[in-house]
Amino acid sequence: MFRFALIACVLALTACNRSSAPRTSVYESTGTSVQRVSDISAIFAKHKAPPTPILDAHFVEEQTGDGILGPSDFRTFYFVEVAPQDVSQWTQILAPLGATVEYDAPAQPRDWWIARDGFASLQFYKPSTLTGRSLGWIGVSQQTGRIYIFTFTM
Repeated sequence: MFRFALIACVLALTACNRSSAPRTSVYESTGTSVQRVSDISAIFAKHKAPPTPILDAHFVEEQTGDGILGPSDFRTFYFVEVAPQDVSQWTQILAPLGATVEYDAPAQPRDWWIARDGFASLQFYKPSTLTGRSLGWIGVSQQTGRIYIFTFTM
């Protein structure tokens, strides 16, 4: 009986270690601008209705791990464009982020994501109001009406 249990444990451990790198997958909202705005509006509406119309939006979520043999971690990037005169209505529903934030970007570069050199010009807020996640940040450009959101799990 002991020998059978030992063999079963060795086989189980061997099966779990198929590769040293965890599996990574990416989900991206694609399609027309109208479809992307609809996707992102639906995500936000679960937590808080967007205060003004969204002109354009992009979304990508990177998953590390398969969620079957252990947990998965997620990194999510949103880009939302609103009319510059509407930015104040968005910032009114957000809570300022008192913590220092660090730049992050999708693993595959996206032309809609903010460049590192423009990052410091953003005003930062907590992401939970719009996304339901507490880890990350919302960066708002008052001048352009562009809103960048980064969230993650760990």
